Amino acid sequence: FVLIACAGCGQKSTSLQDFSGEEFIMNTLVRIQVICEDEEKGRKALKQAFDVFRKIDHLTNRFPEGELATSSPGDVLNINGSAGLKPVKVSVDTVRIIQRSQYYARLTGGAFDITIGPIMDNWGFGKGIQYVPADEEISRALSLVDYRKVEADPGKGTVFLPEPGMSLDLGGVAKGYAMDEAVKALREAGMKHALINAGGCVYALGTRPDGEPWRVGIQDPRSNGDIVAILSLKDSAAVTSGDYQRYFEQEGVRYHHIIDPSTGKQARDLIQTTVVAESATDADILSTALFVLGPRRGMSFVEDLPGTGAVLIGPDKLVSVTAGLIDQLTFTGNGGYQIVG
Repeated sequence: FVLIACAGCGQKSTSLQDFSGEEFIMNTLVRIQVICEDEEKGRKALKQAFDVFRKIDHLTNRFPEGELATSSPGDVLNINGSAGLKPVKVSVDTVRIIQRSQYYARLTGGAFDITIGPIMDNWGFGKGIQYVPADEEISRALSLVDYRKVEADPGKGTVFLPEPGMSLDLGGVAKGYAMDEAVKALREAGMKHALINAGGCVYALGTRPDGEPWRVGIQDPRSNGDIVAILSLKDSAAVTSGDYQRYFEQEGVRYHHIIDPSTGKQARDLIQTTVVAESATDADILSTALFVLGPRRGMSFVEDLPGTGAVLIGPDKLVSVTAGLIDQLTFTGNGGYQIVG
């Protein structure tokens, strides 16, 4: 895990019980911890939360091999398969995901772009075989990348990609949205203390049972298992993106999955971003967008977003932190990282 829950529940009452489960969903291990007094309610809430993740995974998965043989194709598979042909009727969830993604695409000048699918295919991410594509291949794929061309009609509940070969990749937002919906399900079930960890996405629902914030570690991007800092969280999400999560190496060069939509190549001015926000959807999107924007533009952008904090780490081990997040962070001093600004 990129973000890992730190020690102890600190329960103030022996009547509280811990109900935890984990499942491999959305190509990552999703772990949900619920703390409540009623076992039946706790286990039911846990199941409902996992059901949400499975539902969003089905809707947003763009690879046929990810589908169960007995299930019909999800929304993204249908949208991509109908590119240049016809609009596709989709779920309310899919429309919401696309609308929020488009909002941040406009706000960041395309640093986040859900039409990145052709470029991701170029590099082989998601297909099991990665390689460095030729510049001509990248140029052809880039001609199909443009968030402004996506036609989403909330009234009709349809989405259309107007050019053959265009394809959506919602990998930079789907987990965050699933997490928000899972948290909503937990709240509706009456849960007041819960922690969801989905491979780099964490949501802390309420506080720990003792009233203290949840404590979550930010992984050292260059040392697996070590922690750079500890975040204190309450009713908020923390999402991390890093160049070590999905990558391959060729001739001593690391090629990771965070691609700059303007170049079709890896964004390299940062090695890790962590975003804290009330919305896991927003934090998920922004962790990628800031990585692409880089330390200077990224920090300038996120400082203007209300209720949003970020920790940006560069390859020189310099760490930038938004002013509003300082009080929630405790740096370990490990790894030789230096805080700037």
